[in-house]
Amino acid sequence: MNILIVIFFFRFVQYGSKTTWHYMEKNDFDDKSIEKFKQLEQSLAAFRKVLRFGRFIDSLHTALRTVNHSDKTIRFCVTFSKIAHSLYLFCDHFLWLSRNNLIQINASSWGQVSNKYWLLSIVLNLVRDAIELNNLFKAILKKKILNTLNRKVAPKDVFTGEAVQFVRSHKDLLIDTVKNSCDLMLPLTNLGFIRLSPGTIGVVGMISSVLSLYTLLDQKAKLPYT
Repeated sequence: MNILIVIFFFRFVQYGSKTTWHYMEKNDFDDKSIEKFKQLEQSLAAFRKVLRFGRFIDSLHTALRTVNHSDKTIRFCVTFSKIAHSLYLFCDHFLWLSRNNLIQINASSWGQVSNKYWLLSIVLNLVRDAIELNNLFKAILKKKILNTLNRKVAPKDVFTGEAVQFVRSHKDLLIDTVKNSCDLMLPLTNLGFIRLSPGTIGVVGMISSVLSLYTLLDQKAKLPYT
């Protein structure tokens, strides 16, 4: 738990540095100051790779826990998401070894493969979020219809306070959906599917990092098996 808090804290600072130097470039700050923030971003990215080294095993362990889960959504989406995330980290470990001249690999090719596994993991997480949100909305709609027909709730009062209650009751799912939506932008940009400025990438990375930190500090805000 503590190491994850450290990792996501430095992730937040890393993407904050990216946002800062991009803002400084747009506003004609001096090159020396801009370079300092770029170096800080690169140093933090490298440090996070060290902290994550070997953590692909944790993702595989989670996949083993969910492979026989009774819930089909968890059994499929979470299991394959964790396997994809494990492969992403595994490739990332080799990239770190290559950048430190410990092994020789085609870094560009391995980077592409790593980002593809990362993208697959996030997409599967979002599929799970979408399925669970759909199931929740169906249950809520059914309840509203029944309450209206039975006149337990007047039609004009059906939606009163519903949104607030929904957020309070399902904040783990909503946070996970927003976090994964932000994370999705990162590999999509790395793979060239979309084009976002460094500043935008920095902002979505910061949002994702803050939400991840929040779920680590408040377990009620953490979706199971994430």
